[in-house]
Amino acid sequence: MFWSISAAVLFVAALIVLSPLLRAKSLWQPFALAMVFLVPAAALWIYYEIGTPDAIGLAPPPPRQVNTSEAHTPESGEMDAMIDGLRSRLTENPEDLDGWLLLARTLKATQRFPEAAQALETANRIAPGNPQVMVDMVETNIFLSSDGKISDESVATLTQVLDQYPDMQKALWLMGIASSQAGDDAFAISYWESLMEQLEPGSPTAESVQSQINQAQARMGMDVAEAPAVAAPEDGTWPGIKLIVNADDSGQSKIPAGGVLYVMIRAPGPAMGPPLGVRRVIDPAFPLELKISDQDSMLKERQISSESEIRLQARISLTGSPAASSGDWQSEPVTVALDSAQTMELLIDQRVE
Repeated sequence: MFWSISAAVLFVAALIVLSPLLRAKSLWQPFALAMVFLVPAAALWIYYEIGTPDAIGLAPPPPRQVNTSEAHTPESGEMDAMIDGLRSRLTENPEDLDGWLLLARTLKATQRFPEAAQALETANRIAPGNPQVMVDMVETNIFLSSDGKISDESVATLTQVLDQYPDMQKALWLMGIASSQAGDDAFAISYWESLMEQLEPGSPTAESVQSQINQAQARMGMDVAEAPAVAAPEDGTWPGIKLIVNADDSGQSKIPAGGVLYVMIRAPGPAMGPPLGVRRVIDPAFPLELKISDQDSMLKERQISSESEIRLQARISLTGSPAASSGDWQSEPVTVALDSAQTMELLIDQRVE
């Protein structure tokens, strides 16, 4: 029903827009008649391919070469005509943001990634900071890269988008991929589980994302089929731990615009393997008061309250990445019992070498 109604609406819209050419007795009349049917078909195809959550897909593949036999099919000819029409319309309306986004997605669907990147650069000039433009630019840059890797610059862009729009599906998916590529499977799982909460259970997209979660859990040595049960406190709740994070003058002076604070929550002992939880704060203002609870857990199967003690450490990331980098500033780690009523304090005063 959805597709039938959508097709009818698009057909009527195309008929209205092109009616002057249809009435005119000129060489444009056959072209207009063809566009009445082509525009709705192409629009529905693009929506199906790139406009739905199902289009999130799996990890983006590296760009491939299109051979000449593929490049001259009737379908590619129709898409070329549509792209030319979009370009013509944008020549007349160069500030049409939606038009540039549609052009970029159409070019990306036909694997013309350099041209898609150019269209997105224009869209970014028209609407700098637009989250959809930013995420589409990150995705396009993956296809333009030689190895399909998400760069540190792209990770910083995705972090900025998710801090403002934490439920943005494509950003969550790409951030999970970036974390997985960096070897941070726990972070990848966290992003993908946030994405799973928005997807229809049993849908192809949900199954694809769950498959990636299962693979990440397997790499971490977890038994995917029999996830460990969480030991809940007797009263069913853990009140959490109050925390004050501060930074000395040196640490505060190094915080860039859009800098990110990470509070890492680990089990006591050597800092090996994924953390129990992470709290992320963009543009922190010190002193900062926080409350650490099970909501900060990285994995549902391994919540913070399953431990009797935890180790806390705060770090200012200059790159936006959760992985420590040279030049970051951090605090000394502190171990605290979960049943402690004391307010813990972390002072960021050490430079990461």
